Amino acid sequence: ITDVSALGNVHSLDLTHCAGITDVSALGNVHSLILRCTGITDVSALSNVHSLDLSCCAGIRDVSALGNVHSLILAHCTGITDVCALGNVHSLNLRGCTGITD
Repeated sequence: ITDVSALGNVHSLDLTHCAGITDVSALGNVHSLILRCTGITDVSALSNVHSLDLSCCAGIRDVSALGNVHSLILAHCTGITDVCALGNVHSLNLRGCTGITD
């Protein structure tokens, strides 16, 4: 799978290990979204997702747009260095995020 543009109205979506996915801009209204081990780098369109799992997405650097996500899993996202904008996240998993400095 590489094109997910037709899946924007799905309530819950699991795209674990779909490495060909790079553009998730159409998935901003999905309620529960799992994108573990995908090739995404830009998560700015996912600010309205309620529950978001981005585990092992090493290409993600900027998570500042995700401050309103209710439940956020960023485990082993080693490219993330700054999580200051995530203060409003209700449940946050940063296990293995070795690059965080702020």
